[in-house]
Amino acid sequence: MRRCILMLIILSLLVGCSNKKSEANTSYRIAVITMMQGGEFWGALKNGARSARSSTGAVLEFLAPVNESDYEGQISAVQRAIDQQFDAIVLSPSHYTQLEDVVAKARSSGIKVVLADTALRNQSGDFLITADYRQIGKAMAEHAFTHFPEGEPINALVIGSMPNTTSMTNLVESLVQAFSERANARIISATYSFTDEAIARDITRNALLSDPSINLVFALEEYTAHGVANALGDSSNIHFIAFGTTQFEIQLLEKGVIDALVVVNSFNLGYRSVMAAIDLLNGNKPARKLVDFDLVTKESMFSEEHQRLLFQTFQ
Repeated sequence: MRRCILMLIILSLLVGCSNKKSEANTSYRIAVITMMQGGEFWGALKNGARSARSSTGAVLEFLAPVNESDYEGQISAVQRAIDQQFDAIVLSPSHYTQLEDVVAKARSSGIKVVLADTALRNQSGDFLITADYRQIGKAMAEHAFTHFPEGEPINALVIGSMPNTTSMTNLVESLVQAFSERANARIISATYSFTDEAIARDITRNALLSDPSINLVFALEEYTAHGVANALGDSSNIHFIAFGTTQFEIQLLEKGVIDALVVVNSFNLGYRSVMAAIDLLNGNKPARKLVDFDLVTKESMFSEEHQRLLFQTFQ
C-alpha cells in the first residue's frame, strides 16, 4: 500500500514538472502593431521585441501602416490579429479614441492587449508600458532654459508628430506648462507635422519668416527633426532640441546644430511589452515600471551610457 502511494506521489510530481515545462515552452502568437513601418524609434522597439522572442520562444508578427497618420490601417491590423486568433497584441495606438472599439473587441475575444508608449483615452488595455512624457517635457524645457541668460526673451516653436496620441499630448502640455512658469518665455506656436519631413520643413520656414523673434525650436519626433534641420541649415543661431536617434540627428548633435537629443529607450519598451504579454498569458502580473529616457548633449554623447542609449543596444 505504501509503495502504491509512493508511486502515485512520484507520478504526480512528474506530471506537474511536465506541465510546467509545457507552459514554459508554449509558443504564444503575439502581434506587434506599431504606428508605422519605418523610423528608428519603431525599429528599436521591434528589435527589443525580437530579443524577447529569442529568450521566450514566442512567435511574433509585426504589423503597421506606412504612415503614423493612418490609424485606419492600425485598426485593420488589430482586426487581422483578432481574425487570426493571436494570443496577445502589443499595440502603440496612433489615435487615442479611434482605436478604442477594436481594442475592446480584441479583449472581449480573449486576446491580451499590451499598450506600448501610448494609451487610449476611455478604454484601457490589459497593461500599459510607457515613458513619463510629462517629465520629458519638463526636462526639455529646463535644458532649453540653460541656453539663455536670465531675463533674455525665449520664443519657441514646438512641432510635434501626431496630435491625437497620449504621449504627444502629454509632452506638448508639459512644455506649455513649463513655459508658462518662466518669465520672458513663451511658445509662439505648437503645431504638428504628421511625421512628414516636408511639412516640418515648411512649418519651420514659414514660422521664421512670419516671426523672426523665434530663437528656439523643439522637434518632437525624428522625421520632424529632419525637416526642421533642413529649414535651419548648419549655420543657424537658433537653439534646437529634438527627439530621436537617427544617424543624421547624431551628426547634427556632434556638429552643435542640435543642442540636445531626447532619447526614449524604445528597445527596452519593445522587450518589456512582449514580456508583459507573456506574463499576462501565463497568469502573472507584469512589473509596473516607466521606460527610461535621457537628454543627450554634444558633451555627453560619447559616454558609455549615452552611446548605448543612442544606438539602443541594451534592454
